[in-house]
Amino acid sequence: MPQSFARLLLVVLLLAAWPALAGQSLKLDRYKDLRNEYVKVTDIKERERFEERYLESGGKVTLQKVPYKEVLVTAEIVQRPPSSMDTMFAGDAAQPFLKICMAPYDAAGKALDETCEALKFQSLVRGNIGTANFRLEADMARYEFHMIQRQGDKGSAIKLWVPTN
Repeated sequence: MPQSFARLLLVVLLLAAWPALAGQSLKLDRYKDLRNEYVKVTDIKERERFEERYLESGGKVTLQKVPYKEVLVTAEIVQRPPSSMDTMFAGDAAQPFLKICMAPYDAAGKALDETCEALKFQSLVRGNIGTANFRLEADMARYEFHMIQRQGDKGSAIKLWVPTN
C-alpha cells in the first residue's frame, strides 16, 4: 500500500511540473486575437539565453557569460500578403501586417516603451512559419502582445477650417 501511494504522489508531482518542463510556453487561449488577415500566432515561449560581456570584477575586466530572458513568438502565414514594387523595396516598413508589438509594464502597472518586431519568414508562402524575438528587460513585471491591424480606407475629407457667421 505505501508503494502505490508513493507512485501516485510521483505521478501527481510530474503532472504538476509538466508546464514548467515544456519550455514555459504561454497559454495561447489568452492570445486568440493575435492574428490578422495574413498571419496568426501559433506559439509564444519565454526562454533564457546567454551573451558574453566584459564585466569588471576585483579590479579586472573579464569576459563573462551573462544570462538574459527573451520571448520567442512563432507565427504562420494564413494568406499570402499582397506584393508590389513598394513592398518589395521598402523593407519592413512597407509590410506592417507582418509585425507584432509588445507592450511592457512595470510592477506598478505603468506602461513602458512599446516595441514592434517584424515576423521573419523565409518566403511569403501560405503555411510558412516565421519568428520574432523580444528581449525582456529587468524592470518589466508583465507584457502584452498585439498585432498591427491594417487601416481601412477612410476616403472622407478632414475639415481644417469651419466658417463662423
